[in-house]
Amino acid sequence: MDSAKIADYEKSRPEMQDKPFRSSCYAPYTSLYFNTNGDVIACCKNTTYVLGNVGEESLEQIWRGKKANAMRRALQDYKFGLGCDFCEWQIQGGQYDQVYARVFDELPVKGIEAEWPARMEFTVSNTCNLACVMCYGVLSSTIRAHREKLPPLPKVYDDRFFADLRKFLPHLKDAKFFGGEPFLAQENYRIWDMMIEDGIVFPCHVTTNGTQWNKKVERILEALPCSISVSMDGVTKATVESIRVNADFETVRANVEKFLAYTRRRGTGISFTYCLMRQNWHEFGEYLRFGEERGVRVFINTVINPDDCSLYTLPPEELRDIARRMEEMDAREGYSKMPRNGAVWTSGVQSLWKNADDEQRRRIGDFKQAKAKKDPITRAWVMVGSGQFDKALAEVADVGPANQGYYFRLCLEGHVLRRQQRFADAEQVLDKAIDLHRRGPSAFVERAWLRIDTQRFAEAVADAEAGLKNTEGNKDARLLASAWGALGVAQGRSGNLADGVVSLRRATEFLPDAAHTHITLGWALLHAGKVAEALAACERAVQIEPASADAAKLRTALSSARA
Repeated sequence: MDSAKIADYEKSRPEMQDKPFRSSCYAPYTSLYFNTNGDVIACCKNTTYVLGNVGEESLEQIWRGKKANAMRRALQDYKFGLGCDFCEWQIQGGQYDQVYARVFDELPVKGIEAEWPARMEFTVSNTCNLACVMCYGVLSSTIRAHREKLPPLPKVYDDRFFADLRKFLPHLKDAKFFGGEPFLAQENYRIWDMMIEDGIVFPCHVTTNGTQWNKKVERILEALPCSISVSMDGVTKATVESIRVNADFETVRANVEKFLAYTRRRGTGISFTYCLMRQNWHEFGEYLRFGEERGVRVFINTVINPDDCSLYTLPPEELRDIARRMEEMDAREGYSKMPRNGAVWTSGVQSLWKNADDEQRRRIGDFKQAKAKKDPITRAWVMVGSGQFDKALAEVADVGPANQGYYFRLCLEGHVLRRQQRFADAEQVLDKAIDLHRRGPSAFVERAWLRIDTQRFAEAVADAEAGLKNTEGNKDARLLASAWGALGVAQGRSGNLADGVVSLRRATEFLPDAAHTHITLGWALLHAGKVAEALAACERAVQIEPASADAAKLRTALSSARA
């Protein structure tokens, strides 16, 4: 990062002037963040550089360990390579007031040798009653069960962890509780109860979806000084309930008023957050006004995943068009002139303008790709794609039953073993995956292809149909194409060519730019006697992949059939 950019960034950080040393971010000196799988990281934006796991090390070992110290040294030198790509992207785009690293500037730092964390952030459970469109199963038990159709996350925060935690709590300046829904997580109540028992009182910040208000919640609020952040993401019933699926708009709004009354009575803080997305940018100004009327500051959550929610993955011209339309709204409604939240509006619109160029779009693409590649299962699939089967198996060998990705490890392993023609081993692994999670589609689809390879076509049809049944709500185009492809091939091999062709056409709809889907369809059409249509499928495959040997074989067969 060039020195001018660093200087501009540091000018935007008044709290930095009081620090005993200079650093691009003070998170690793001040904070520990606990993830649902037991991983401990410096902050929620850096999920790939793991300082340790509570199931393997004590908290003190993690806090004072080599990985934490390496991160501290790197950030002193403005090196963001240890998973800090998100803040680097924000700084490069000149979004200084939104750079997430700045939230740690407010915490005290005594010296370059970190003593105790001043803040702990707890995302220790994914228990949640909502299925928000921009969320995923690691943070919502409802999504994991119903959208992703995966087994519950393992419970990793045990008695040893809470015993370790007890030593750290007296040193904290504050703690933050996220979810899931924090007021539904039993692990959070155990922490709060420990604080009450030990007479430890420090500010707690709870980010809630606003759906919970009951005696349990009231007890914690009365015992501890809690600031509240409520996420609603809209001002109309239609928008709120379409984004925050399962929420009741009237209940949330009533609870917001209760949280407002509580924080005013206790003298604690309240804020509203807004995930500014494709689905709700048009209500952003009125949401700010909603906060303004109640004397509440609004904070923007930057959404980069999933793509169909993020504004920042739009083509630059579309993003500029939204920014222009928001400026027109401001000219009519005066959102930027609000005393409390006007600057939030201006910052949000400016962020869209700053990212409406190809360079920033490329940076966010690189960030997302780099993040994905740090996942062992993603890395293993890349190895499979290049034929490094044994290396792929070694890559996922440490993804054990306690890992949230264990089911996907078994699916990958079954795929690799099938490709290696170790059919008995592959079937054993895939049977295990299905026993683990009968509602998951991936293992059924992989086993369908295995049974095609072993000439068990009726069983393959049954597995493919089971996989498709389990894909309800799934947006993974590759999985859906594979499921329809397996069904089509199995149907065709069973003698049901007509249905097989229909299924294979569905596969090409999900992956229209994949040559292999058109080649498979072409063979089915050829066997069904539809030579002209088979030729069209072959030509489409050649357009996509001109050097395809499989397409050349199909073309030869078609030439013979036409002769």
